[in-house]
Amino acid sequence: MKKIIFAIVVIALVTTLSAQSLLEQAESYYEKRGEKFNSATLLADPAHIDQAIKLYEQAMKELPGDQKAEATWKLIRAYYFKGRYTTKNTEEKKKIYDLGKNIGEKSVLEFTKSPGVFLFTAIVWGVWGEEYGILKAAREGVAGKIKEYCEKSIELDPNFDEAGGYRVLGRVYFKAPKIPFILGWPSTDKAIEFLKKANQIAPKNLTTKQFLAEALYKKDKTQDAMKLMEEVLAEKELIDGIVEDTVVKDEVKKTLADWKK
Repeated sequence: MKKIIFAIVVIALVTTLSAQSLLEQAESYYEKRGEKFNSATLLADPAHIDQAIKLYEQAMKELPGDQKAEATWKLIRAYYFKGRYTTKNTEEKKKIYDLGKNIGEKSVLEFTKSPGVFLFTAIVWGVWGEEYGILKAAREGVAGKIKEYCEKSIELDPNFDEAGGYRVLGRVYFKAPKIPFILGWPSTDKAIEFLKKANQIAPKNLTTKQFLAEALYKKDKTQDAMKLMEEVLAEKELIDGIVEDTVVKDEVKKTLADWKK
């Protein structure tokens, strides 16, 4: 009997270690997501992120509890990266973001203590809304979902992903259309408030600087806005990754050129 119990324990331990190894392998592929990045097209090669997605999916099925939650938010994050940085085809983007947001919507019900699940579900909803358009996003209540999930992520961990909850919350307050009697909460002033919090927590984050600059510019705080944009362009250190940093800087260059016209 003792031998049987020992064998069961060993099998369970080996299974757990194998699943943990899957998560580590997935992360190693995610870390290689910028390899073969094409700086001319601003597109990443999808090979490594596709492999990361497969391994995150396996890990999500096999790991328990908090480890499953980690595999889940990292899977949603990987879908976001794939849609955002490996293709410019709208229909391909829609399919990728559909997968990410569908996983996210199920996961926010299961992992109620995971700031990552809430944050990356909010993020993937945001890019989903960009691809499907304002009308469909309004019908799906995208802005409200993003707001709710960011607030929950902040409640669980305001520092998670370099203050990602505040960064994305500020962005949705800035970008969501204010619709009388339907959507009354969007506000550039509130956007600036949340983005400043994000910038205080993670002052090196380039995307936060970009979003804050755009909100400040809309409030006619041109000098402050341009200063932040110049800080993005002057940054020599790699902050998020070669792909993300290059794309942000390209967007900032274009925005600055438009502002200076």
